[in-house]
Amino acid sequence: MRRLLAVGLSASLLGCAQAEPCEENLGAQTLDERIQLVVADQAVSAELADDEVERERGWRRRSCNREALLLVPDRPEPLAVWGCELAQAIDVIGLHEGTVAYVQRLEPCEAPCGGCPTVGDDITVDGVLEVPAGALDVEVGDAVDWP
Repeated sequence: MRRLLAVGLSASLLGCAQAEPCEENLGAQTLDERIQLVVADQAVSAELADDEVERERGWRRRSCNREALLLVPDRPEPLAVWGCELAQAIDVIGLHEGTVAYVQRLEPCEAPCGGCPTVGDDITVDGVLEVPAGALDVEVGDAVDWP
């Protein structure tokens, strides 16, 4: 059984850890609903994107407070993720049946987005976790615990 842990994400996962204030792009999405996960024994507090519009927008144009974002499809299926208009590189972690199904680095890609590469478009997942590049130490097969 998956358990819910109310443990905060470590400061090392902050996507905008700078000496000066970070100003967010007005077109960036910030989600209020959060979910707690444990990935390879590392506690993660992620924003939850569980509808089509939220999943599509993701971290586009987002540069501040990028701790983690969990994209959850309506049912287990492949969920393609692209780097269109990302501010910085991210690690994309596919989650399926309580384990890490894949881990891939995704570099930013400028608009227009038609030529941007995608990851995860051929692997069935229950969710996709996005974190700043290098923020988590995970490998395929690592355990994942989330509600």
